[in-house]
Amino acid sequence: MTRPDRRRLLIEAAAGLFADRAYDEITTTEIAARAGVAYGLIAHHFGNKRGLYLATIAAAADRLRAVHDTAPGDGTPGERLRGALDRHIAFMQENAAGFLAVMRAGNGSDPEVRAIVEDLRWQGARRLLDALGAPDPVRPVLRTAMCGWVGCLDEMIIDQLRHRDLPRGTLVALAAATLAAALRAAAEADPAIGLDPRTIDLLTT
Repeated sequence: MTRPDRRRLLIEAAAGLFADRAYDEITTTEIAARAGVAYGLIAHHFGNKRGLYLATIAAAADRLRAVHDTAPGDGTPGERLRGALDRHIAFMQENAAGFLAVMRAGNGSDPEVRAIVEDLRWQGARRLLDALGAPDPVRPVLRTAMCGWVGCLDEMIIDQLRHRDLPRGTLVALAAATLAAALRAAAEADPAIGLDPRTIDLLTT
């Protein structure tokens, strides 16, 4: 039999616990018991509980990156954008507890967790800008607009997860329209952002 990956078992067990309860309420003994491994392996692989916690956040970010690395497929810019948004939102719905835990942690005081979340957000924004042909480096107005939109997208998803009364397709259309509006506002504030207004208009068609 293949030897189990004890590090992965610990990350999965910890992720499930951190998604349901606050960090301070969970003990390393409980995590090891849930993973079915020796307690000392937490120190061996992660140093301590915080190291394991950071590893669970990083693992969640890696899973989301894999979703975004999916080939965009054919279609208009708007169809490709909506496809990417649909995959993103579907992942969040399928991993609701973990997503909410990551967002809660990313808004907290831990600088390393916040850095992981902010890096993940900007990578997603940068991927969209690259697809739209935005030049590098990104102009400050465009960076600010995209960071604001990504935060808005997260909050829209959180609201949908809490209320469960908005069809995913409607949420996808709303997110795409909000992005187009943010890009139009950025182009109006700084015409040198390097995005063709006609390309922005295609995002909602």
